[in-house]
Amino acid sequence: MPNDSASPPSTPLDGKLPFQVIRILARSGIHTVEAVQKAYPLDLLAIKGIGLLRLRKIEKAVMQGKTYIPSHALPPIPFVSGSSLNGVLPVSVVRALARGGITTPEQLRAAYPLDLLKIRSLGEGSLREIERVFFAGQRYEPPGSGKIR
Repeated sequence: MPNDSASPPSTPLDGKLPFQVIRILARSGIHTVEAVQKAYPLDLLAIKGIGLLRLRKIEKAVMQGKTYIPSHALPPIPFVSGSSLNGVLPVSVVRALARGGITTPEQLRAAYPLDLLKIRSLGEGSLREIERVFFAGQRYEPPGSGKIR
């Protein structure tokens, strides 16, 4: 005789999601696929540790093709006022260059490499990024580094 109990079926999350996501959900009392579907999307996003990246994993595993699109606008891309290097280099590099008075590609090329290295908080990593964008194939090696390029 079939069980006519009123309890809905419960499908465990094991094997459907990464262990860390299952652990985060379990801390919030969500242990089954059905509980995930009931909490989707806003209650899931309210859980500490669940952001859009993990929500996408959950959607792929248990939401049968659903995709949540946030209704709020994303924050604007940060930029340095008055610099034409915005969007070309990382914001941290553009800020450091602006502090050094460099806001155009022409100024940057004229300052390469020694004047750039004098700018506070502009280190070797930033210099490599500048070289990648503006000086393809070139690489400055400080005297005494033992590297020939």
